[in-house]
Amino acid sequence: MQEDLPIKIAADGQFSSALKPLLMKLEMWINFQALKADWYASEELILSFDFTLVRSLDEKVQQITAARVDSNESAQSWVVKQGYAYHYQSSHLMTIAFIAVDDLLEDGVGIELAIKDRMTTVANGIASQHGLLALS
Repeated sequence: MQEDLPIKIAADGQFSSALKPLLMKLEMWINFQALKADWYASEELILSFDFTLVRSLDEKVQQITAARVDSNESAQSWVVKQGYAYHYQSSHLMTIAFIAVDDLLEDGVGIELAIKDRMTTVANGIASQHGLLALS
């Protein structure tokens, strides 16, 4: 029986399926970093993340804002920063995150490294709440 990895990475429908090898590489990389940092030592505290690469956060931020109003969520439930947005559900140890890439293309930076930086920033922000070591 194959178990799912706790950290998953996908791309929204605007991307080509040619991105799949990169997504798999990033997913393996971040799960390995979490393993090295001993995040999986306690079965009662296994954080899970669903990262989705998006072209831009603009549309996602509008959806997040609308969802807040519709469900009367507190304004603090989503964290929106330059290049990423995430929501942590502490009752399920689950984080949903969007990672934007349009600005990376414009800046001409190493896209893979920048995506890794954004993912680890989100993951480390949640992990620090539980006293877990930061991913490097």
